[in-house]
Amino acid sequence: MNIVTRKLVSKELYVNRWFIAGGAFSGVVSVCVAALGKAGFSVGSLMWITAIIALGVMLALYGVMNERKERSMLFVLSLPLSIADYVRAKMLGLALCFFIPWLVASVAAIVLVLAKGDVPDGLVPYTVLLSVYMLANFLVLLCWTLHVNSEAWISAAIVLTNMGVSIYMFVVGAQPGLQDHLYGPTPVWNQTAWTILIVELGVIVLAFTLPFLLAARRRDFI
Repeated sequence: MNIVTRKLVSKELYVNRWFIAGGAFSGVVSVCVAALGKAGFSVGSLMWITAIIALGVMLALYGVMNERKERSMLFVLSLPLSIADYVRAKMLGLALCFFIPWLVASVAAIVLVLAKGDVPDGLVPYTVLLSVYMLANFLVLLCWTLHVNSEAWISAAIVLTNMGVSIYMFVVGAQPGLQDHLYGPTPVWNQTAWTILIVELGVIVLAFTLPFLLAARRRDFI
């Protein structure tokens, strides 16, 4: 990675610093709300999911889509770097911008499940799987945004990825291998949980590497 690419990654972290801080703060606050009781757990869980989804959408919109609209990409591409370098900087920079608050929110949620006595520890695998899915969900959206120039298609992807979270929660949560242990006293990592986790990690790897293989080779990137 050359010095210009490293500077662009640092630029992403600086420009999106308020998104990073706001996402981490919202994640921690939502977990604190979830610790207030049964009603608080429902409200806090919804706040937690909403905060992570909103962070991903904002980073995709302002980090890629808005840059295209304002044509600031023209200045960046005038620097001594290739389209591949630009894509690499975008993927690494925006992924880091999301990963930092995502990690804070995810760790806070897992600590809540383990530390709060009236929350069954059996929720730990589901919480981990949901957190990893949220990371995969963002990387899929970012990958799509880098590949597609149409605002309509990007907006459609935002809607679909947001809907996907609800579908995921119902479908995965209903799997017998997980559902049977959700309210148990100890976390159970069985074949169902490991299979879902492996699939999610595979999606993360694919979504993160695909722009380097396709978007970086395009001649009409602007």
